[in-house]
Amino acid sequence: MKKADELIYGKVMKWLYGAAYALCLFADLKYIIKWTRVGETEDSLALFIILMFFHLIFLILAIIWHKKGRAPRGSIILLFILGCFALMSVATANTMTDYIYKSRYGTYDKTIDDFRMNATLNVTSKSLEGDRWSDRITDTDAGQNLSPQLSFDKVEGASYYVIYMVDETAGNWVHWYAEVTDTELEEGANPGQYVGPYPPIGSGDHYYMIYVYAMADKPDMRYEGEFPVFDKEWFRADVLWSGFLNVKDRANDHVIYGNVLAYGYVYGSYSR
Repeated sequence: MKKADELIYGKVMKWLYGAAYALCLFADLKYIIKWTRVGETEDSLALFIILMFFHLIFLILAIIWHKKGRAPRGSIILLFILGCFALMSVATANTMTDYIYKSRYGTYDKTIDDFRMNATLNVTSKSLEGDRWSDRITDTDAGQNLSPQLSFDKVEGASYYVIYMVDETAGNWVHWYAEVTDTELEEGANPGQYVGPYPPIGSGDHYYMIYVYAMADKPDMRYEGEFPVFDKEWFRADVLWSGFLNVKDRANDHVIYGNVLAYGYVYGSYSR
């Protein structure tokens, strides 16, 4: 009876061991396939090699147990510990690669200054008088509420351009949002929603930034409500870029970026 129990125990342990090994192998292969698909091969491969050491331990123990003819009684505890380490390792590898991926294409490790430093699109405006916006573009008694004149580079592969104007002094208060195909806009063209600067009297200089994003296609956006929340505090330019405009696909278990081909900005101050 004792031998029969040991035989059953040995078979159960072999099945458990084989299932645990297959599960670890599946998780590791899924990891490397997932991140290779989005171009993170170099970083994911380094972590994948580390994960392979767990497979090596599994195989060595399997050989030892096979030569002994049966698994030792402590194998259940050992198998459980190895399984926990394997699970933790795969989760850590995914987290680290996800962090690297989002650092490159998302908002991790970025500030608005970092975002501006990476701008490559040349944007200019004749509505600037030195470093100050002309009264004409303002929604004040001295102004005419005309959208600023804009000129920017044509980007190969861009189907249209998004214009986004915010008062960064006032928490990214939205003043202009437009989608255009032309790279030259005359003053007052106003192809979208526009309300000119109207800073509170005596509040000092307000800095009005105009960002232009060259879009490959319509972004895969998920946003409840009006887009944008106009004439109110809304997203920073880099958050609008990474969270919405630059998103090509949200359908997978990772976000595919790269919809913004280039971006640039021009800015000026205004006070009254």
